[in-house]
Amino acid sequence: MAWQWADRRGHITDIQRSISEYLTNVDFLGKKPRKLISEVQTAQQETQQQLNELRATAVTSLEQREALEKLSNLNEKIDALPLAMDAHLTKVDLPFKQSAAKDNRGYQFINDIQRDLQQFIVIQKVDSPEIDLLSPSQRELLQEKIKLQLLLAQVFLLSHDQTNFQTSLETATELINRYYDKQTESVTDLLNQLDQIHNYTIDKALSDVSRRFDIVQIYQLKRDEESK
Repeated sequence: MAWQWADRRGHITDIQRSISEYLTNVDFLGKKPRKLISEVQTAQQETQQQLNELRATAVTSLEQREALEKLSNLNEKIDALPLAMDAHLTKVDLPFKQSAAKDNRGYQFINDIQRDLQQFIVIQKVDSPEIDLLSPSQRELLQEKIKLQLLLAQVFLLSHDQTNFQTSLETATELINRYYDKQTESVTDLLNQLDQIHNYTIDKALSDVSRRFDIVQIYQLKRDEESK
């Protein structure tokens, strides 16, 4: 690439060098994230099918149904959550220094590249080293990963798997804490709801359901005896 040629000849310094490295290494077509997105979406489809089957057959308590409804609603809110980087992006002004040798075509080519960058490309950087910068495809991959964890949490809830239920919620929470803007109400509200659902105890709910069925069964047996 032209950037590599210019870098070898010492024409690129400071911010231009950073841009050169980015242009050299960036995955413009997003092939790696796209492949991962496809894999995660396939896992989502399989998990959703399993969830539908469990919903049709599993015995649930009122508390379980409420938790399932909350998780389903939270899943629909993921795409709209603001990323932390959105609030920390600042514009970078490229210093344009024209090369002295105007009659050299190579230098003229470098000048043209820098001028085009200034006119057609807006470059932003994150103003904090603690904030992760994500490409559009990486952003989509992150969203799909969180959605998958919330789907898995629903499956584990109906499967009476307390450990994996909480692990899925913890994974989703960690991703949101790391990448999203916790200064916004939508993110903090979602995190609070995840924390509340995380404290839900499946075994207690199941024992309540079993106790109710035992009461119904005993009542039915008494009715049968009285009718004889």
